[in-house]
Amino acid sequence: MVITKKALAIQTLFMLLVKDTSAMVKNLVDKAKTFEEHTLVTDSKTFPYVVAILKKATYISAGALIDESWAITAANSLYTIRESSRTLRVRLGSVNYKKGGHLTPIKYLQIHPYFDDHKPLFDVALVKMSDPVRFTQSLNPIRLQKSSRNIVATHFIVTAWPMYQQNLSKGYQNTMEQIKRRRILTVSHLHPTDPAICSEEKDILIPDHNNTKSVMCLDPNIGTDSCQRDIGAPVVLNGILWGIISSWKPDDCDVEGGPTFVTLVSAVEVSSWIHSTIRGHRWTTKHTVDYVDNFI
Repeated sequence: MVITKKALAIQTLFMLLVKDTSAMVKNLVDKAKTFEEHTLVTDSKTFPYVVAILKKATYISAGALIDESWAITAANSLYTIRESSRTLRVRLGSVNYKKGGHLTPIKYLQIHPYFDDHKPLFDVALVKMSDPVRFTQSLNPIRLQKSSRNIVATHFIVTAWPMYQQNLSKGYQNTMEQIKRRRILTVSHLHPTDPAICSEEKDILIPDHNNTKSVMCLDPNIGTDSCQRDIGAPVVLNGILWGIISSWKPDDCDVEGGPTFVTLVSAVEVSSWIHSTIRGHRWTTKHTVDYVDNFI
């Protein structure tokens, strides 16, 4: 069979179109995987309590504004740089951690005294800003859960700038659009881990600690890196802050995955510490009482 030049040109054009279409589909699938279970937030008024903790211009963790001068976040993200806190900044009232809203230096930070970077316990820190902020529709504190209660929710709202989006493999080529997307706040819905599995995980990881009521387990997002956590992300139900996502993960997370641990703000050792710290009081074990008149 003789193939004319015209037929050959049509065949070549068809193959190029198929190749381009396949590349486009692959790109769309890759983007879907990158942001699977994470929805981009476009309006800062939707989650006005979310803050970004930065070291100069580099994103470290998410957090939540809890009053005009204080934000709460994870301890581990600040533990190794606590001596250089003068380089830390907090961006509030913006869905983009690089710009917009209100950027302020911090005055000092406080890490929970019981925090141990080898265990998923008390992974919580308080950051005091240099000056009180003025509340707006895009910048507003969130109320804290006052007392511990059984988990009956089907899912919790989690907001953060996912860390896995910024730790890209070597050789990966980024478009400017992808780079900009990684700077935008995302929201996801995490489901509570089965209580039996959560209890088993806590028994394995914290065998020498009797009180594990300060920790809750959530199932990680489907399709995301099993070793990445939305560090410092507020965990919210019905507009109330239940806890903060811990950075802790199992050593074999790439194989077994494991739950996402949450430090509960309603735990007595946490709520009393927050209460004392914000009021400028020295916190000791004698303060571990359940405050009925919670400060928020």
